[in-house]
Amino acid sequence: MERESYILKSININQYNIVLISKDMCRLQEYIKFVEEDLQFLKKETYILFDLLLNNNIDDRYYKCFYDGRKLIRKSLTKVKNNELNNDIISLTSSYYLQHQELFDKLFYTKEYKLSVLNQLEEQI
Repeated sequence: MERESYILKSININQYNIVLISKDMCRLQEYIKFVEEDLQFLKKETYILFDLLLNNNIDDRYYKCFYDGRKLIRKSLTKVKNNELNNDIISLTSSYYLQHQELFDKLFYTKEYKLSVLNQLEEQI
């Protein structure tokens, strides 16, 4: 499932069934209702992993939120450290950003910062 601000990918790694990858700098609060609509097919309790790299930074990119089968439980939204994640997940999301580098062009990053982020993403795959 893909929208202007994010893409949802199915995964079955550890406690996660879905990963959301941000595609712009919109804050999660701005589109969380659409995410809930898109997750209606799940109909089961699970954690949703959010990669919010484009709104945050490389060290503050992963968050998780509990989905009760109908809606995201907002008070359960918590930061996930990179070392708490399976390398497959980090590689999947990092690869997405590397394959879609044009997403960084729309942001207000300096060229140096953008190159630094892309280099760090390459190290993660």
